Amino acid sequence: MRKICICLLALLLLVPSIAMAQLVVVDNGSDPSSRLNMRMAPERDAAIVGKFVSGTQVEVIADAGSGWSQVRIGSGQNSVSGYMMTSYLKPSSKVDAREKRQVASPYGTQSVVLRDRPSNSYDAVMMLMVGDAVTVIGVNGDFCFVQTSDLSVGCLLGSELK
Repeated sequence: MRKICICLLALLLLVPSIAMAQLVVVDNGSDPSSRLNMRMAPERDAAIVGKFVSGTQVEVIADAGSGWSQVRIGSGQNSVSGYMMTSYLKPSSKVDAREKRQVASPYGTQSVVLRDRPSNSYDAVMMLMVGDAVTVIGVNGDFCFVQTSDLSVGCLLGSELK
């Protein structure tokens, strides 16, 4: 029996361990207006998914090499994935530039559509009611990445927030 246990232990040591996802936050330093780019690929010239503020919680999915991490922001009904420079992802940050805001409707409606990407042509994640609280965590052009109470992440036009 002891030989079997030793053999199993030796076999387990030969099998590469599966890395667990790690929760960290964006830390762009002391300037609260500074934002970290999330990119489509682990390269400085890759397309930008969005720009995220210090204090935004990020799940590191994998080490993408060359100073980059594959990441995901959000859970719930929607999340946003891409790549960020590892050196700006820390266990905690002294700066939290996330903003608590409320949903507004410049259209006179009682609700607005939370999109999964920064464009009116992308899929709807959910409907948000005017007055719902959201946390602004990033931007892309005229759109804001917001996080809802269920930790879903999506995009609203800046004019849809007050």
